[in-house]
Formats: sequence, structure tokens, C-alpha cells
Amino acid sequence: MGAALLALLLTGLPGVAAAQTAGRPASPSQPAEMSKLWIVAGGGSSSFLADCTECGDPEHYRHSGGVLVNAGRSVTRKLDFGAEIFWSTAGTIAGGDRARTTFALAATQFRPWQSQGFFVKAGIGIAFIRNSVTINEEAGEFLSKALAVGIGAGWEWRLRGRFGAEVYASQYAAAAGDILVSAGTANNVLVNYWSVGGAIVIR
Repeated sequence: MGAALLALLLTGLPGVAAAQTAGRPASPSQPAEMSKLWIVAGGGSSSFLADCTECGDPEHYRHSGGVLVNAGRSVTRKLDFGAEIFWSTAGTIAGGDRARTTFALAATQFRPWQSQGFFVKAGIGIAFIRNSVTINEEAGEFLSKALAVGIGAGWEWRLRGRFGAEVYASQYAAAAGDILVSAGTANNVLVNYWSVGGAIVIR
């Protein structure tokens, strides 16, 4: 009788252990599932400086606003990859022509420390420079494309759920080549933008 009861208990122990394991809540130390979505939208203050071969001294810095948008996916908990759009009107090229520039870059963002909000970013792509020109008293616009790069750094805070915020500082540069301006043609134009601001983050 005693041997039969002992055998029955030993047979039931694996089932009891499995039931206990199945009913046990997940350990709080286990990381929550990470969203693959990465969206940043914001803006701030932008400064512009352009230089060219025969322009003499570079024009003075011009200041205006800028808009920043990032969209892509999180590759790991530290690395994001996607596209970056930066747009600003803060520019005049040789002769005082007003310029509006859009940077369209393939971008990566890296957080060295998962527990901290600091990040660095870099991108490469194309800049679209649209400057207003006046030739023979007729106003028009000239659009040029240029190889562009961007670098930056900032700090991100998690606010609630998938939402957060960040502050950033970035530099964008484009080798625009020859650009038509009101005074003629500006040769070997190099365009630089510096931008600081804040943005909303969804991840």
C-alpha cells in the first residue's frame, strides 16, 4: 500500500511542477518587447553659410528655422536605421539670392549606452537646393542637386509608453557644384547648415 502511494506521488510531481511553471508570472527582469518603429518629428533654429570659388569672403551667417523628420526601424536596442529629412530656408547664396534646402539622407542613430539617452547619428544622401534668381528683371527659381552628409548628437527621454522626446544638434553639408544665381554662375558652391532643436520620438 505504501509503495503504491509513493509511486503515485512520484508520477504526479512532473505534472505539478509543469503547472506551477506555466502559472508563474514572467520575471520582472525580462525586457519588454521592443517596437520596431522609429519616428522623430520636430524642429528648431538653423544657421546657414555658403562659400564658392570666386565669391570672395563667404557671406555672413544667416539664421532661420528648420524642420527635422526621421522614420525607420530599430535594428537593435541601440541602433536605429532609416531615412532623415531636414528642411530649412536659412540661406542666401552669392548675390543675395534666397535659398531653400532639403536634405534627404539615409541615416543611422546609435546609443552607446542602453540605459542612457545619449545618441550620435550620421547620414548620407542628396540635398535639393532651390534658390530664387532674378535675371533681366525676371524672377525665377533654380533647382540643383548635390551630394550631402549629416552628423549630429543629442539626448532622448522616454516619457510615456512609446512616446518620448529629444534634443539634438546637427550639421549638414552639401557640395552643390555650380549654381545659377542672379549675378551669373557661382562655381564650386559648398553649403553648410547647423541646427539645434527638439523633437517628439515614437519607438
